[in-house]
Amino acid sequence: MRILFGNPPVRPGAGAAEDAGIRIRQPGPWTSAILAALAGFILLTAAVAVSIAYSILVPESEAGGTIPKQAIPWVGMLISFILCIPAHELLHAVLYPDHGLSDSTLLFVGWKKLQFGVYFEGRIPRARWILMRLFPLLVLTILPLGVYLLAYRQLNFAWESYLMIVLLTNSLGSGGDLVAAIIVWLQVPAAGVLNFYRGRAYWSEPRSPVAAALLK
Repeated sequence: MRILFGNPPVRPGAGAAEDAGIRIRQPGPWTSAILAALAGFILLTAAVAVSIAYSILVPESEAGGTIPKQAIPWVGMLISFILCIPAHELLHAVLYPDHGLSDSTLLFVGWKKLQFGVYFEGRIPRARWILMRLFPLLVLTILPLGVYLLAYRQLNFAWESYLMIVLLTNSLGSGGDLVAAIIVWLQVPAAGVLNFYRGRAYWSEPRSPVAAALLK
């Protein structure tokens, strides 16, 4: 993995431009931002609704009693919020074909626009790309929500606060991932392969059984 402070570079990817495949249609910047915000709000609302419903439906006696509340751990919550952002992006990277270890993966930090993300150029099967896109949602939203519900009123208040910060922050930040996964799912056939070239996304069919096997 390479690290760059600034915008992701535009450089040649896998294959020539004319060999990149069929361009994946994407909404414009403003439409994408609105869709991502709407999807993130829906995920956030769903997580909060599940938590509130569970707290109402499960009697205190069945939840293992009430742990005395402590002072709100503001510093720990701020650290959880900050760490959630790089953790989200690194979870994307580990599911790239190179597991984020080769020069095909770039971690970039843009101070001017407060950007932090991972960038990949190369080929990746559709199923793996969709899983990669949704992986942070599974690990940093659904998993913490499951832990919160299973250990409801048994967790230390500080840990409960950290879990909720990670859960809610990642839910809101996963809206764009969910929208992108839906766009690819609708446009790319199940056997398709995505190719990222100069910051643009294309798709094509595997060229041969050997090529398809190498992409798994």
